[in-house]
Amino acid sequence: MRSIYLHSPRFDNFDFGSSHPFKSYRARLVYETCQRYGLLAHPWISVIEPEPARDETALTFHTADYLDSLKAANSGFPDFMMACYGLGSGDNPVFKGVYDLAMLMLGATMQGAELISRDRADIALNINGGLHHAKPAYAEGFCYVNDIAVAIHFFLDQGYERILYVDIDAHHGNGVQDAFYASDKVLFLSLHQSGDTIYPGTGFEHEMGTGDGYGYTVNLPLPQYTDDEAYVKAFTAVYPPLVEAFRPQIVVAQIGLDTLKRDPLTNLRCTNNGYREVISMIKASCPKILALGGGGYSIPDVVRGWTIAWAVLNGLEPQDDSATTEPAQDGTGEKLLDEPYRISPGLKDAVNRFIDAKIAFIHSTVFPVLGAHP
Repeated sequence: MRSIYLHSPRFDNFDFGSSHPFKSYRARLVYETCQRYGLLAHPWISVIEPEPARDETALTFHTADYLDSLKAANSGFPDFMMACYGLGSGDNPVFKGVYDLAMLMLGATMQGAELISRDRADIALNINGGLHHAKPAYAEGFCYVNDIAVAIHFFLDQGYERILYVDIDAHHGNGVQDAFYASDKVLFLSLHQSGDTIYPGTGFEHEMGTGDGYGYTVNLPLPQYTDDEAYVKAFTAVYPPLVEAFRPQIVVAQIGLDTLKRDPLTNLRCTNNGYREVISMIKASCPKILALGGGGYSIPDVVRGWTIAWAVLNGLEPQDDSATTEPAQDGTGEKLLDEPYRISPGLKDAVNRFIDAKIAFIHSTVFPVLGAHP
């Protein structure tokens, strides 16, 4: 196995603003924590500093006029025309270097994709990737470029015909879904908090694709208060059977961490114990995995969770489970693994009824199209 960890200190140079929940420095903390736990010091692991993507790479998905507007926003001074492209909103502010940041994020993902495609890596992780909301001509949901869509287009151009995209972010990956809604070469699977209760208001189970792509879009919306037990049950009910039926040549995984119970933007109740189980299933599903960060806004939880994900993807056990993610003044800190957590029995019944109905729908409608078996 050959693993690539993509990291650049240049990500620390960009700031969405003090009140914005997206913090670029979280990637540095994950990198430092992986170092502290001995998760980068192995002969099959390489840490690579990525270079920004070029415009022509972004143009395989994004429009030229959108990219021109994003480039104009790089000065940090918005104009009213940028609003037509989603730039300058509360979610997607215009700040100095916004284009530079977007292209560095995209460049990191594409470097991982290229190394996997050239058979120089089996696993690649870009914590700063996973920008699953961006549209061809519109910034949305903290996402200025859709590095996932660009990477999947690249794999298709390289001759891959069975790409499995799995998204475990709490928010539905609407930009990626739209990009491949009519394709039978990309199997899209997203588990997320239901669009009834959270942005972007999409990702319902009846969204199943169109044309040749009918049945190749699989959405499993989750109710508020979903905990580890319910989440792992839902993932186990759909992911392994779909993998067996589709036999992916590569898995592109958006491994967002805003499913955790302390995340300020979501209403799920998971811990990184369940997250570790899900990452283990993703790891077992395919020899080649491009893993991308995504959402996650409780910074200590994000740091611990993505450190665990990197360990699982590499079959490693962290060396010191009492080490802290961030030094505290009193010398104490949090262990990597969360304390187990379960919701109350009353909530559990309601959550299970909701999820069981969604699983039954997928089993009865999507599985027959793909030849999958529960």
